[in-house]
Amino acid sequence: MPTPLPPLGNLFEGAQPARTAYLRILPLQDQSPILIRVLGWMLIYAPNEAGRSDVARTINQCQNDADIVEAGKRYLQYFVKYFRGTSNKPTPTPSNHPSRPSMDALRDEILNTIDQAPTSHTDAKNRALVRDNYRCQLTGTIDGRSFMDSPQLQAELDANPGLPVSATQCTHILPQYIGHHIQAQEARRVNSATIWSIVQAFGGIPQGEVNGEGINHLRNIMTLRNDVHFAFDQLWIWLEPVEDEADTYNVGRCRDGFLSNIPATVTFTSDTELPLPDRRYLALHAACAKVVNMSGAAEYINSILRDLEKIDVLSQDGSSAHVLDCLLLGESLAVS
Repeated sequence: MPTPLPPLGNLFEGAQPARTAYLRILPLQDQSPILIRVLGWMLIYAPNEAGRSDVARTINQCQNDADIVEAGKRYLQYFVKYFRGTSNKPTPTPSNHPSRPSMDALRDEILNTIDQAPTSHTDAKNRALVRDNYRCQLTGTIDGRSFMDSPQLQAELDANPGLPVSATQCTHILPQYIGHHIQAQEARRVNSATIWSIVQAFGGIPQGEVNGEGINHLRNIMTLRNDVHFAFDQLWIWLEPVEDEADTYNVGRCRDGFLSNIPATVTFTSDTELPLPDRRYLALHAACAKVVNMSGAAEYINSILRDLEKIDVLSQDGSSAHVLDCLLLGESLAVS
């Protein structure tokens, strides 16, 4: 729900650059509501002090009001839009090919190579399922494919008929595409580099951690039921780290009561030594989600995506290429 920025009050106590930056943007909120709110909520919801300082520095270096509005536009284009999931679509589960190892054999192989990082989406999903006991980490729903392959899981359901079973997805906390070297047009390579600067400067996550195959590291992977995966990908739900409590998160929602079967607080555990999701990655995802929802950018981005659906962006004659470029780069997009 779009929410105006609050007065400065006691915000950012002891962080004068952030207070100065916030006072600069407040008078501009009526002029460009979404863009200014993006900047303001980024200051408020930054996942760490370094990220807040980076946003404040960007604002304070602006020479005039027009530059501040332009800074807001850049963040909307290269930050909010991409974390909104335009390129982070659900990916298929591994195929149930006859030559696929049995679940027990695959589990043993994974547990014998705990120090080995996943090299593909399929490998990441298999390892995450073992780590998460073949369940959605937020609802406890048993993965349907694993259930059909596992007498042990079937016995659990026999003993407790109320256990939910459904399809799950291997969910990347940071979008999978940012870890890949984009081979397409130069514009997309530039865009990917800009996203990296956001991930590093705002999120405090070094590029080397999730570049290339690192994007499939288990610290960036969750097992989620299909509908929960979609909501997480769309920034409708997020996980806020609980201070001083390891692997514990408060579940944020775009609306009260949404996905009410997910508890208010979750703690990740595993009976293996496989890495659990990284709280820094989840903190960045949560910051993105709150900025998108509080600023009104969610509705704006949805309108872009709805317009794009009406156009064949993959047309063979290239007639819609410019529209796709506008979506990727944010060119010629009027934001009020």
